[in-house]
Amino acid sequence: MTNEQRQQVKKALWNYGILQRFESEENRRWCDAIQETIDYYKDRDPIREGLLQIRYLEHTTEEKTLDKLHIGRTTYQKAQLDLLSTLAVFAARRGLL
Repeated sequence: MTNEQRQQVKKALWNYGILQRFESEENRRWCDAIQETIDYYKDRDPIREGLLQIRYLEHTTEEKTLDKLHIGRTTYQKAQLDLLSTLAVFAARRGLL
């Protein structure tokens, strides 16, 4: 994943609520990719699911996210990279990246 793609994925996650409210084909595809990512991690990985929920959907700071998940920075960084990569794959399948 390129830095540009990583930024696109982060932006989509951060703006998920806005994407849901303003209907367009591209927004719908992003919402579908994000929902697929949520569903993917829901039963598989509570840390990545928590990171997605707390950091991106609730817009919590990185420090508070670390505290809420009871994880260290290295675990956070690895989980974030995995999360963004997973969303990038689902987004690419929908022609977004």
